[in-house]
Amino acid sequence: MTETSATRTPRSAQPARRRETVQSGPPETLGFHLKRAEQALIARKAGAVRALDLTEPQCKVLGYLADGSAKSCTQLSREALVTSQTMTGIVKNLESKGLVERHASPDHSRVMLVSLTDAGAERAAAASDLSRRVETRLRQAMTDEDYTRLIRLLGRVAEVTSDLALDD
Repeated sequence: MTETSATRTPRSAQPARRRETVQSGPPETLGFHLKRAEQALIARKAGAVRALDLTEPQCKVLGYLADGSAKSCTQLSREALVTSQTMTGIVKNLESKGLVERHASPDHSRVMLVSLTDAGAERAAAASDLSRRVETRLRQAMTDEDYTRLIRLLGRVAEVTSDLALDD
């Protein structure tokens, strides 16, 4: 026998289902707070360099090349802490804008080196200035004591993290 709409219990008469309680607010982890601060800083820098038709990662790459040395995508990816594939995409975008050029390494014919064009050097200088202004404003928003403590604590986190014992 099938149940008809007349024999079903109306939804309003059914007991309320228990809902999972969802924690409101941010997780109280160091990783969360570090990432949140990093994202806020990067977002502010990205907003500042948008007028230069650059993304924040592109600005980083221009900065790594600003001293005039040519570098491979592998070297750039290590400096930027991204994968080689990600770096290759960033370099291709910068190349299409005429800001970098690639050429074969004189030491290794299979390695392509990336260097700034004249336009890239100009854009790198402008991006560096904007980035420096964001960091200066951030520093000015804190007391000297807080800023110094923050830098020291972040350095300490970087130092001790790789040596943490996980076998407790």
